[in-house]
Amino acid sequence: MGRGKYTEQEALYALPEPTAECPLARVLGPRGQNLHEIVVARDLVTTEISQRLNPNNSEWFTTLAQLPPRFRSVVWIKRGSYVLVDLSEQLTDKIGGEIAMVMMATQIKHLRQIEQWPTHYEDMWDEMLGKSAGAAQPSTAKSECGSEDEDEDEDMDDLMGGRNPNRQYIGGNDDSSSEDEDEDKDDE
Repeated sequence: MGRGKYTEQEALYALPEPTAECPLARVLGPRGQNLHEIVVARDLVTTEISQRLNPNNSEWFTTLAQLPPRFRSVVWIKRGSYVLVDLSEQLTDKIGGEIAMVMMATQIKHLRQIEQWPTHYEDMWDEMLGKSAGAAQPSTAKSECGSEDEDEDEDMDDLMGGRNPNRQYIGGNDDSSSEDEDEDKDDE
């Protein structure tokens, strides 16, 4: 196996656990040049790291984290993902650490099973799964009004004119062309 395959296997199948120097963080979004803005709970890091990266001592703090070159072609990070971030050494004034691992769904399930998942992220996890109380109320209101699927189908037909604009229609597959041919035959 080449080096890339080992990195891929590590990224997909490793079961890492967070520490005080390498806490679990949530990605707020990409900031360019393989940098990602992350948010970390103050309670998950050591006091030294908290003082260095969180001088105003707030409950949550944000910093930039760099994705190392070995992961750049293996994993992609999107907004709302969870990552393990090595905050033990600050890379620059603005970059607070380096992403050690991008957490996949199986790795998150593993942390929840061994009860290593931080309670700080429970609300965030429920939001990702759509289990929040606010999300359930609008869906029940729509189902009382009638069938949503029929309304969506009608809206799509109106938008597309009943056809897929990305497909070329050739020959007798079109109903309107057969009606035109019938009218031509009647004229003769």
